[in-house]
Amino acid sequence: MKWYLLVFVLMLITSLVAHIPAAWVYAQMPTQRGIEVTGMSGTIWQGQVQQLKVNRQSYGSVSWDLQASKLLTAKLEYQVRFGRGSSIKLDGKGFVGASFSGLYANNVLASMPIQQVMTYVPTQVPVELKGRVELSLTSLKYAQPWCEEAKGSIAWTGSDIVSPIGQLTPGPVIADITCQAQNIEVQGKQNNSQVSSEFKASLNEQARYQSMAWFKPGAEFPSSMAEQLKWLGEPNAQGRYQFSFAGKL
Repeated sequence: MKWYLLVFVLMLITSLVAHIPAAWVYAQMPTQRGIEVTGMSGTIWQGQVQQLKVNRQSYGSVSWDLQASKLLTAKLEYQVRFGRGSSIKLDGKGFVGASFSGLYANNVLASMPIQQVMTYVPTQVPVELKGRVELSLTSLKYAQPWCEEAKGSIAWTGSDIVSPIGQLTPGPVIADITCQAQNIEVQGKQNNSQVSSEFKASLNEQARYQSMAWFKPGAEFPSSMAEQLKWLGEPNAQGRYQFSFAGKL
């Protein structure tokens, strides 16, 4: 009978916790400067926020659903969806959680227009980028400020590069992402009849970045842009134009 009693008590506690209103729990938490939450409903087990704002920037709605089976492995994991109705046209979903080893995320998919991404990237090049950036994060183990380890990929789809001297359509650009002990590396390439290229970038714990890249004009490289390549100097023996950047975010 003692085992039946224990199971009953555990089920009762789980039921009580599952029905605690999410809004009540949030109200007990310390106020976070710059974070605004409106339209919170449901419970800590399953619920949603109609709109999340961080520093007055709208990230749209957020919904969550506790994965009860993960409790058996001492993990608190939620399936989440975010971004609907956001001012930056963000859309995403995935699994996030916490265990005795820290915070983590798995199978996260997120996308947003590249124009929004470029607002966070320092650049002096007078070009306009079009298309969407799609992040596929297979796994991530969080540690301040970035990650202890992570693996995934990123793709630029529907890509167009518009400049005062012409337009270039590089096609899908795909890169692999890895993180080890706060050092993030991105490495990718693309290739079509207009242009081929490869690039590599890194970001360290001090938010310092380095990037190296090259591109090679193809048979269908726009003539209006080809005329301006002389300002970049002479290509190397493989016909590639190389450049690099470094700085701090």
